[in-house]
Amino acid sequence: MKCLTTLAACAALATTGLCAMAGEVTLSQPGFGASKVDTSGRLVEDWGSVGFRLALNGRSESLTFQVVQTKLNGLVPAALGKCASLGLTVESTAYRAPAHPSGLDVLTLRIANPGAADVTPLLTLDVPPGAVVGERTVAVGGRTVLSLPLPPNVDQEVREWGACDESQPMPGWASPNVPCDPAFRNIRAGMGGVPIKYRFAVEPREAVTVALGFCESFWAVAGQRLMLARVEGAPRQSVDPVAKWGQHKPGIVTFAGRDANGDGQIDVAVSPASSSGDQNPILNAIWLLPAGAPTDSPALISGAMNKTAMRFVDVGGPGDQAIYGSGKAEFTLTVPARGSRELTFIVACPGASVTPPSRSAWTAATLLKAASDVARDAAAR
Repeated sequence: MKCLTTLAACAALATTGLCAMAGEVTLSQPGFGASKVDTSGRLVEDWGSVGFRLALNGRSESLTFQVVQTKLNGLVPAALGKCASLGLTVESTAYRAPAHPSGLDVLTLRIANPGAADVTPLLTLDVPPGAVVGERTVAVGGRTVLSLPLPPNVDQEVREWGACDESQPMPGWASPNVPCDPAFRNIRAGMGGVPIKYRFAVEPREAVTVALGFCESFWAVAGQRLMLARVEGAPRQSVDPVAKWGQHKPGIVTFAGRDANGDGQIDVAVSPASSSGDQNPILNAIWLLPAGAPTDSPALISGAMNKTAMRFVDVGGPGDQAIYGSGKAEFTLTVPARGSRELTFIVACPGASVTPPSRSAWTAATLLKAASDVARDAAAR
């Protein structure tokens, strides 16, 4: 692959003081940990790095950029990279946005087609081994590190059971004050209102009993964290852990579930009620039991039924897992003749996680505006 020289770009920008010599570029904002774009154009974070591959007409190449320092809107420090690949020209920009609480990095890729015919390249996201690709996110080590601009084609293992959303494991979050199974110390949390979703393989149309375990250790009064629990094939139930059992008290909600759509899977979800002041749902444990099995709450809470259950999940604990194994995210793009396509990825910088697009108020435009406003204020001081 032949990379385009950036000397012409530098010459054009240097007159305005917007471009430095090619090399590694640091991204930062006051008070936030720094990221960097290395000399090949990869964005490097504390969780790993992200790059891209491009494939077209049976050929595939890693995108290696020549990188220079620039300023977006004449204000925001950024890394600018350019290269040519498979007859297309590709430009990347990366900068730090001052999003609360730890900042976010914004990585935009623009693919231009100088030819006279439309082309459909395959863009592959190059992320660390073991990364788990979700519907619109990528997670590394249980931390959501990338928000994707559109749903990817996903090439990865699908497990028999696991979490199938962007909820966050939080081991040791809860503090039960009565004897109970250690699972009640761990949770998944749907930060920002993300539903907690699990999927379990069963026989098509199989009926099962599902028990969900909760322990609220943040709120001390009822009415703060109101949740809706759903199990496929059963009526949904409202859950207010403090009202039902009290703070730091484990409790159980049970369902007569069934694979209603015959796809060989049982779906379980816990989401925030629209009237809940705290929009972050939690879940501590799941038991799958044979249909009609007795669900003695003390026996479940103590852990006495863990080994006899069809499936027991210490939600957010060491035995928890995502429904998807590690894999890669690919995007099939149509780039029009003499036109371009642009994709913006929101990236977790040091100390931060990202929120899925459906739950985030940030967009590419608002992040750039926020970064520009902060840079403008800093320049005026």
